[in-house]
Amino acid sequence: MKVSDFTLALVLLALALALAMAVGALSFPPMPGQAFGPKLFPNIVAAGFVLCAVALIMRAIKTKTLVISVVRPEWWNEPGRRGNLAILLGSIVAYTLLVERAGYVLTTFALLVLLMKRLGASWRATLFASFLGTASTYIMFAYWLRVPLPSGLLAGMVR
Repeated sequence: MKVSDFTLALVLLALALALAMAVGALSFPPMPGQAFGPKLFPNIVAAGFVLCAVALIMRAIKTKTLVISVVRPEWWNEPGRRGNLAILLGSIVAYTLLVERAGYVLTTFALLVLLMKRLGASWRATLFASFLGTASTYIMFAYWLRVPLPSGLLAGMVR
């Protein structure tokens, strides 16, 4: 059986993510009085990754293809696309580093503004969507799901 490098990488990545999620979910405490608790969703997602990996393996067996070289997508050479990718990856790293210090609200709002302006949205749409996105996710996580979010610089102003 010959398998493309890309397919093999996807299979290994899916299996590694599934294993990491399942192992991580083992540390979650059970919820008293409930048949299922916080372990359920990560294990469902891990099972989905395993199913995707199996589907990729089955497809690779069926097609019997061998691709040695890395194929660049068509958009790779379009102007600005690599810059967009770099900004996206950099903003994820920056968000991870700043969210504890600056807080969820400020960091999320700033990230959304940066990404939407980079994609060419107007200031009005950018500010409206960034505010709405930040407020709705904050309400959902902080109040409905009771997930403690870092308040950072807004300590005492946000819950």
